[in-house]
Amino acid sequence: MTLLTIDSGEIALIATTLRLLNLETAGAAQLVAALGVAAPVQWPPEFNGEAYRDWQRDLLAKYPDEPGFAGWYVIGSGELVGTAGFKGPPDVAGRVEIGYSIIAPRQRRGFASGAVDLLLRHAFADPRVTQVLAETLPAGLASQAVLRRCGFTPAGTRVEDEDGDVLRFARKR
Repeated sequence: MTLLTIDSGEIALIATTLRLLNLETAGAAQLVAALGVAAPVQWPPEFNGEAYRDWQRDLLAKYPDEPGFAGWYVIGSGELVGTAGFKGPPDVAGRVEIGYSIIAPRQRRGFASGAVDLLLRHAFADPRVTQVLAETLPAGLASQAVLRRCGFTPAGTRVEDEDGDVLRFARKR
């Protein structure tokens, strides 16, 4: 089975599939065997439990012809280091939203910035995409730094029931 991959040399993204999500549910060892990469030192990254995998399954089912606009596994230096991806294909205004999470032992090594750069490359290769959005909590200073490093600018805030204030960032084509 050929996997949809975006590769910059040091960092690669491999698109999630239903098969990969099911293997991940069975255990990280089965997932890395299917991906052909080294096992992570810990798994899963923050915000990436079974609820995330269920959400990804729903996204893939809702948009079966848009696999590149769902989740991706982040591979850094040949090792599974996190997840990243889109919250769906472009909306009618051409906007997509991204998210990312790197396992704690591999943070601050450029993997998040590299993953975001690859997501931007993928998004802007699609002529429908006019803007890429991302959100982070005010306490997520490292995440804000990643977004700024990747050319995002602040685009306001919104209030979420569970988390309170959420900072929005945007990058235009």
